[in-house]
Amino acid sequence: MNVLVTGGTGVLGRHVVRLLRASGHRARIFSRNPKGHDDAVQGDLITGAGLAKAVVGMDAIIHAASATTNVTKLQATDVTGTRRLLAMAREAGVQRVVYVSIVGIDGVTYPYYKYKVAAEAIVEENILPWTILRATQFHTLMETFLEAFSKLPFIATIPFKWQFQPVDPTEVAARLVEVVRNEPAGRLPDFGGPEVRNLWSLAESWLFARKLAKRRVNLPLPFKFSRQFADGRLLCPEHMDGKITFEQYLQEKYS
Repeated sequence: MNVLVTGGTGVLGRHVVRLLRASGHRARIFSRNPKGHDDAVQGDLITGAGLAKAVVGMDAIIHAASATTNVTKLQATDVTGTRRLLAMAREAGVQRVVYVSIVGIDGVTYPYYKYKVAAEAIVEENILPWTILRATQFHTLMETFLEAFSKLPFIATIPFKWQFQPVDPTEVAARLVEVVRNEPAGRLPDFGGPEVRNLWSLAESWLFARKLAKRRVNLPLPFKFSRQFADGRLLCPEHMDGKITFEQYLQEKYS
C-alpha cells in the first residue's frame, strides 16, 4: 500500500512512517521541512504547494499535520488546508483518509480544539471515505506543559488539578498503521493511555526524572478550559489502550 503521511516528520508522523515502512508499505512524507528524509515532498497545506505531487499514486492518507505551534495559522492549516488536501486527493484517485484527532475536544473551550473539531467536520463530509481516530495527549506534550510551568528558579508553578491520560505516540502510530490497512470505518473508539494522572502527580515524576530540585506550587488559572481540564473532559478511562506509562517513557528518555 502507498500511504501519504502529512506531518510525517512530526512527533507522531515520524513513528507512523517508520512503522509503515517496516511493515512493507510505502510511506511518502508531506512536510514543510522534509530535508534528510527519503520519499518526501516539501509543501504547505496553507498555500497548497506540493500537494498535487504528494497525492499522486497514493492509495491512502494518514493526516497528522497540524499547526500546533502557530495558533494564527490554525484556520488556514487545519481547516482550509484539510479541505484542500482531501479535494486534491480525490482528484488523484486516493481511496481513503485516516484523520488523527484528540479525545474530548468537543467538550473543552481551548482555542486549538475548535479548529480540530472543524477539521473533523470536513473529514466527515465524505470528500474521501474516512476514518477518524481520537487519541489522548502524548507523553511529549506533558513534558512541553511541565517545561513551560517550570521556567522560574526553585519552583514549578503548576495547575495541580488538570487531568490527563497520557499515551505514547509510538502506540498511537501502531494503531494508525493498523487502521489504514482496513476499510474506512468512520469514528473509531477513542485511544487512551494506560492511566489517568493529575498534573501534580505528573510533575512529581518529571521533576524526579530530570533531577530538578523544584518545589511544586499550585497555579490557579481563571479560564473555562482550565476548569474543564480539571474536570476530566479530555479523558477516556474506558479506553486504556496504551501500555507505556509516563514513568516508563521518562525512564527510557532520561536513564
